[in-house]
Amino acid sequence: MTRRLTRPGRLLLALVLVGIVAGVAATVAHALAFDDANPCHDTQPVFVCPQGTVAASYSIQLVGRGGCGPALPYQYRVLSGALPPGLSLSSGGSLSGTPSASGTYSFWLELSDQNPPSQSWCNPPQQAQRPFSLTVAPGLRITTNSLPQTASVGVAYSATLDAQIVTNLNPLTGTGASGVTWTIASGALPPGLSLGSGVISGTPTAEGSFTFQVRAAIDASRTSIQTYSLTVRQPLAVTASKPLATAPLPTLWEVGVPFSAKLTPSGGNGTYTIALADGTLPAGLAVAADGTISGTPHTAGVSRATIRTTDGEGRTVDYVASFGIANKVSVSTLLLRPGKVGKLYRAKLSSTGGLTPRIWKVTSGQFPKGLRLDRATGIVSGIPRKAGSFTLTFQVTDGLKVTATKTFKIVVAETKKPKKKP
Repeated sequence: MTRRLTRPGRLLLALVLVGIVAGVAATVAHALAFDDANPCHDTQPVFVCPQGTVAASYSIQLVGRGGCGPALPYQYRVLSGALPPGLSLSSGGSLSGTPSASGTYSFWLELSDQNPPSQSWCNPPQQAQRPFSLTVAPGLRITTNSLPQTASVGVAYSATLDAQIVTNLNPLTGTGASGVTWTIASGALPPGLSLGSGVISGTPTAEGSFTFQVRAAIDASRTSIQTYSLTVRQPLAVTASKPLATAPLPTLWEVGVPFSAKLTPSGGNGTYTIALADGTLPAGLAVAADGTISGTPHTAGVSRATIRTTDGEGRTVDYVASFGIANKVSVSTLLLRPGKVGKLYRAKLSSTGGLTPRIWKVTSGQFPKGLRLDRATGIVSGIPRKAGSFTLTFQVTDGLKVTATKTFKIVVAETKKPKKKP
């Protein structure tokens, strides 16, 4: 027996059928697809994305339509090909990063409904695949990564910044950039310094540590920002102790006499390295790491050496040490001439080597009566009053208190009386 539907039942069945048909129609009308204008433009068959620039931050958000969205989130992934180096695609459709190589890159992307779906009504989830293209243009990159940390109060400073048109960051590949505009993007340069045409220069007027950002730009799409730190300190200086002479005067010394003096640095960052940079020290002398110059010269002659002090940040200061090394002092006179009683006598003692002043004295023996020694000149003079042979030891002392002695005889003869005429 066939049961007929009541009027309310027929109405309910009709509504269900309409809903099913409408659902099918809705599914067909709203097939899953990439938005054909935002952010990548559909040029059929390829979606062309906005251009990127090497070394410049890049970010777009892919957009889908239809399917189970936007009630349920879409999912995105790379099916084939390769994104530009430096970019990545999140599952939520964010294509972002910093492109590291120029060129045009082609890849296939997949857009899908949430899978597995969190709602039962999204069944089955849909998928859509399309080819994409993204061009990365050469960009601008500041290639100076740090500044020379040699800035000192009252000392001229200069640092040149370089920028390149780069096609690849790994490894860095590019050519010199022209038409670059340089500005301070944030922070401030140390007082006394300024930025112009890519050169930071001037004379610092105050100590301190300064952090600032420099911006290089050719146009709106080709810019680069670099952060720098620069510390300004007191200038590096060095003080030489005695007996080192004040440059450019030479330091005079003597063979066989021990020598010791010290270079004492100040200013800079407080960490110092002291070493011979050029020339030679006298044979027998050496410079130690603490700045002490010491030893015993064993060869006479003239020498010149540049001793460089470097601090931990690269500041340098040179001390030019000129040396004149004399032979050891000695008495060079061979003998003293004889004299006569009552006759004017004069003889000069001479020395070689050593340093001035030279002082003479008699260390043993007695002068003939009437003679005396000029200690400053070494001249023995006077009028002998008594004949005889006199043995004396003379000593000369030079400017370094080095002594030399020698023994001489002075023979004084009687003066012959003239014969009487017959």
